[in-house]
Amino acid sequence: MEKKIELKGLIFIPTYNERENVEKLISQLDQLDLDFDLLFVDDNSPDKTGEVLDRIASDRENLFVVHRPSKLGIGSAHIDGIDWAYKNGYQLLITMDSDFSHSPGYILKLIEHAKTSDVVVGSRYLQKNSLSEWNFRRKFLTHMGHFLTKLLLGMPYDATGAFRLYRLDRISQKCFHSEKSLGYSFFFESLFLLFKNHYKVKEIAIDLPARTYGTSKMKMSDALFSLVMLVQLVFLNVFKPGIFFVGRTDKEIIKNDTLHDDQAWDDYWKKQQSVNNWLYDRIAEFFRHFLIRPYLNRYVRKHFAKGSTLVHAGCGSGQVDYDITNEFPVTAVDISINALEIYRANHSQIEKMLQSDIRNMDIGKGSLDGIYSLGVMEHFYPEAIIKILQEFNRILKPQGKVILFWPPKFGASVIFLNAWHFLLNKIFKKNVRFHPDEVSLLESKQQTVEYGSQCGFSLVDYHFGINDLFTQVVIVLQKK
Repeated sequence: MEKKIELKGLIFIPTYNERENVEKLISQLDQLDLDFDLLFVDDNSPDKTGEVLDRIASDRENLFVVHRPSKLGIGSAHIDGIDWAYKNGYQLLITMDSDFSHSPGYILKLIEHAKTSDVVVGSRYLQKNSLSEWNFRRKFLTHMGHFLTKLLLGMPYDATGAFRLYRLDRISQKCFHSEKSLGYSFFFESLFLLFKNHYKVKEIAIDLPARTYGTSKMKMSDALFSLVMLVQLVFLNVFKPGIFFVGRTDKEIIKNDTLHDDQAWDDYWKKQQSVNNWLYDRIAEFFRHFLIRPYLNRYVRKHFAKGSTLVHAGCGSGQVDYDITNEFPVTAVDISINALEIYRANHSQIEKMLQSDIRNMDIGKGSLDGIYSLGVMEHFYPEAIIKILQEFNRILKPQGKVILFWPPKFGASVIFLNAWHFLLNKIFKKNVRFHPDEVSLLESKQQTVEYGSQCGFSLVDYHFGINDLFTQVVIVLQKK
């Protein structure tokens, strides 16, 4: 195998009381003959590890030592090391322990996959008896951590280990600054962010011997704190999945200052960022995440081939289509800048964000494969709906399709919200308005046929049922 790699590489190793290990470890790393620099972050080790490292670094140009005032946590050390690597322009970063539980020989296997993967993880679970030299307590904690992260976070990887390779030139630095943990839970939390943002993760099999010198620094309190962090991650993943999307690039919103927002949508979305209706927000998030999102995924994947160019018309906050934007090139369109700002925060990648009126979009004629729009049509009067559908027809290619999620007049959500508005505003004398007026709730299937026919569409799919608890009618129109 070719050992050299063209990328600027760094091997990062945190230390605390590793005086007996560091010289031998550096010697073994040198034997790999890699053109990599070495970075050690030492937490003021009482055994003077930092002094040993300074002595070695004084004779070398490729070895750097960062001294921290005290033991600040393994996760904190990794964040500091990763930031140092970004700051100094490294494209490839390898992280490992200093106790020889991560054999330097495996580094070459990590590098083998650097061209095709964003993250390469050394896994202790791809081969049997990889932890044969560990004591029962360490085995139990490690296996339990792997079981829980796999079950609760849906990650099939060894998420609690530190032996990894990162392609920093492909990974947004933000992925390492959304973590809350400064301890051992940093490892599964950071990998979960990378996993959620659809970075490509590869595992290689490694065998972990016992420490060469010293003792394990992981305490039972670390394990308990990691469990608390895991529960918190699970909760946030269920109710606020959008907070994990950090974005690979700061995609610019294409603005149009000449638009006339006659329905005051920008004011509505501005208030949404400041008003907290806790119970309503939690119920809405549940519906969007567990009912509407899989429903939308099903219909988009059914009617559009991979690579189809799509528009999300009236995108709003974008809490339900983050799977779609990771699979298809999607242009998000909304008249509200505030809505587009929220949408950007909820998505890891998006083709384009366009401030435009969906009745008259700044998009070329016949340029798109498809359009989807959720909970938008009911806010417009019939004449405006006709304009919207005519505009959809204009920008679609021949045989292009439109997927509409349109709440019916007697849908479950309409009945529920009407009852809630009555309770809060009439009984408790509040002045609450959860969403703009719904002036055109869908009345029948025939109504969609008539709208489509007037605008050059034929109805190809129509569904209303238990999948989303009778909340939305799903309508698929095809350009004639």
